[in-house]
This record gives sequence, C-alpha cells and structure tokens, in this order.
Amino acid sequence: MPTTIDDLRMAFELFGVCTACHRTELLDLDMLHERFGPDCPIAKVRDHVRCNQCGTFTHDIRIVYVGRCGVARGFHYRT
Repeated sequence: MPTTIDDLRMAFELFGVCTACHRTELLDLDMLHERFGPDCPIAKVRDHVRCNQCGTFTHDIRIVYVGRCGVARGFHYRT
C-alpha cells in the first residue's frame, strides 16, 4: 500500500471526499508534491483536505489504483 505522495504518483489517484456535502474531488498530486514534498505521508495530506464547496475539513481521502497507463481502475484504499 502506498504511504507517501511519491508512492502515489506512478499508478494512483487521490480523491478528497466530503462527508458533510458528499462531494468527491480529484486531488492534484503534482501540486501536493510541490507543496508538501515527495516523502510527505499521505496521512499528513489527509489532515489538510478541505471541501471547496462547503469548507469542511473532511479528513477523508480515497486512494484509487489506476495503473501506470492511468486506466486500470479496479480497487481503492480508504484512509
């Protein structure tokens, strides 16, 4: 299971999920890489996820495996 931002960049997508308004948003891994660094734990990113729609800090993210080609969706991790 991936544990850092750098682990995600090759074959995963990261989504923020708002439990208050039920919005799901794809997070920009390149931006997160620049902001927090490649070795930043995914748990730290989770602490900073805030919904753009209602402003709630959701602390809920989903890691979706997409494969190296970006289309091999099949399973996801909820953290």
